[in-house]
Amino acid sequence: MKIGILGTGNMGRALGVGWSRAGHDVVFGARDPARAAAAAAAAAPTARAGDLDAAARFGDVVLYTVRGVAPSQLVRDRGALAGKIVIDCNNSDADPARPGEFLPPPVPSHAEQLARDVPAARVVQAFSTVPHRVLELDRAQLAPRRISVFVCSDHADARGVVIALAGELGLVGIDCGELARARLVDGVTDFIRYQIAKLGRGPFTTISLGSAEPEPR
Repeated sequence: MKIGILGTGNMGRALGVGWSRAGHDVVFGARDPARAAAAAAAAAPTARAGDLDAAARFGDVVLYTVRGVAPSQLVRDRGALAGKIVIDCNNSDADPARPGEFLPPPVPSHAEQLARDVPAARVVQAFSTVPHRVLELDRAQLAPRRISVFVCSDHADARGVVIALAGELGLVGIDCGELARARLVDGVTDFIRYQIAKLGRGPFTTISLGSAEPEPR
C-alpha cells in the first residue's frame, strides 16, 4: 500500500517507520526537507522523503499529523486528498496558561473539523490514544500487550483498512463506528495523557479494551 505521511514529528515518524518496515511504500512529507529526509533515513530502504504536497499525492492512505492547521492551509492542491483515506491522529493542545495541563478536546473534534475541510476524503480518527514512545516499539514487543487503537469514521471500508494497518504494527484496532464517536475517544486520550503527565505513569502508558465474559462450560 502507498502511504503518505504529512508531518514528521513524533507520531508521523513513528507510524511511518513502522509501516515502511511492514512492507508498505511510504513517502514522508514535511515543510522542512531535512526533517523529512531524517524520517525516511530511519525507515526501510524503500521509504522516501518529499514535501507535503508530494506525500499527499503519493498516498492511497495519508496520515495527517499537523495539529491546528487545516489541510486547505497546508496542501496546495486539496484535490490530492480526494477519495483517499486520511487518518487524523491529533489530540488537544497543551494549555499555555497552565503548564502540564491540556486544553479540553474541541467540539466538533479535530477529526470532524478535518473532514469538513476535505469533504471528498474518507477521514478516520485513529492512534490518538497511543503515545509515540509506544509506537516506536517493534511488533514483537507490542503484539503480546494487545494495545487498543480506537478507529472512528463515517466510511466502514476506511475503518477496515486502518484496523488492518494497526494490526500490522502489533496493535488491536477497535471499530468505534461513525466519526462523531471521535468525541468519546478524545476523552480516552486525555485520560491517558493525565496518567502520564500528572500521575507519573510514564510515556509507555496504554489502554487495552478487553472482556470479562466467562467462557462457556
